[in-house]
Amino acid sequence: MKKIPLLLTFFLFLLTAVTTLADDSASTTVYQPVEQSVEPADPSEPAVEQPSGVKIVMRLSWKLIPSAVKYKVAFDDEVHTTYINGIELEVDSVNKVFHVVALDFGGKIIDSDIDVTQVETNPPAPKPTTEFEKMDYGPLYPVYSWIPTHGADYYQIQLFKDGELAREYEAYKTGNDDAYDYYDEYPVNRGGNYYWRVRAMSDYGFAMSEWSEQTDNVSFKVTSPNKVCALGDSITHGGGAVTVPPSMTIYNWETYCHVPVKNLGKSGDTTDVIVERFENDVLPFEPKVLIIMAGVNDYRGTIFGWQSVTNYQALVDKCAYYGIVPVFITPTPVNTRLIRKSKFIEQPPYDWQTHYQFLCDWIRKQPYYIDVTAAFEDDAGELRADLTSDGLHPDEEGKEIIGRAVERWLKNNEALWN
Repeated sequence: MKKIPLLLTFFLFLLTAVTTLADDSASTTVYQPVEQSVEPADPSEPAVEQPSGVKIVMRLSWKLIPSAVKYKVAFDDEVHTTYINGIELEVDSVNKVFHVVALDFGGKIIDSDIDVTQVETNPPAPKPTTEFEKMDYGPLYPVYSWIPTHGADYYQIQLFKDGELAREYEAYKTGNDDAYDYYDEYPVNRGGNYYWRVRAMSDYGFAMSEWSEQTDNVSFKVTSPNKVCALGDSITHGGGAVTVPPSMTIYNWETYCHVPVKNLGKSGDTTDVIVERFENDVLPFEPKVLIIMAGVNDYRGTIFGWQSVTNYQALVDKCAYYGIVPVFITPTPVNTRLIRKSKFIEQPPYDWQTHYQFLCDWIRKQPYYIDVTAAFEDDAGELRADLTSDGLHPDEEGKEIIGRAVERWLKNNEALWN
């Protein structure tokens, strides 16, 4: 008789537990990532309130601001920093007012009222920022860039050729800064149709996002022959304002030359490296004219002017052997004060100008050359401070000067390449 109440009590406990679990399940809402553009609110429609405690990721995008090295994004009492023209932020409501400010390398405000052009809620994949569709030719050394995913630990990047996976890379954070670009160390020198994609990953190896979609801005075509090619270092490869990579056209001098030029530049190259990659990187594209701009990484380092000229002459000999017309551009000087201020670029030796002038003098003795020294040198013979953020790389105006000069030369010597 005493066992019956015990069993009844146990039965009632189970019934209560099951009912409680059912109620909890019914009250839980699972939010799946859905990409959408947030349209301006209609005053006639009531505001949509998010459930209390639910975190939302919002991705903001805006137009790239010339000379901007970084952006400050503020909302409520929070301030965030990004080095690219977009950011993902975690918020508790979509009804936020964001204020975006562009800063130069010294932290000075250069634009305090930037319009956010796109807002997305819970985006499913990183947003690529490459502008390959704006380039005359596919890049030989692609740089893949994107707006970082909130909370990602690293990124996987894949390059496809004619629909087949060709390469795969991983990009990791540097200190507290999220990864937002990856420089491909290997040339894309085989004809075909290419595109790249990226996804966010966790430290445990799990995908935190979907793969980015195949769109025009991540796609490019490699063809041959290309009548005019440009061989060089980062000045030719592109990029500027310290943080903007060559994947974006604003700091590529080829952008401002209205005669199509195939970009064969590679950031960080010295003249001896450029000589070494001539056969592999130049010959597949069969140029009639080869624009050559190099040497800044020589004289700001430990390569003497006579060594640079020896490498220049080797390029002349190679061009002559293959029937290519070499056209040299005088290299740009450096600004030692700004380099010292930047702290991340090695200070050039005290006699760098001696070697710089040695290169320029040799170039002026060649049959075909473009002299841009007058446009870039200040009264002390250094790189004009108004043309550079870091003292080494010309920014937008400087790249336009080079591009226009190349365009004028090509139009005046059209018989050599057309």
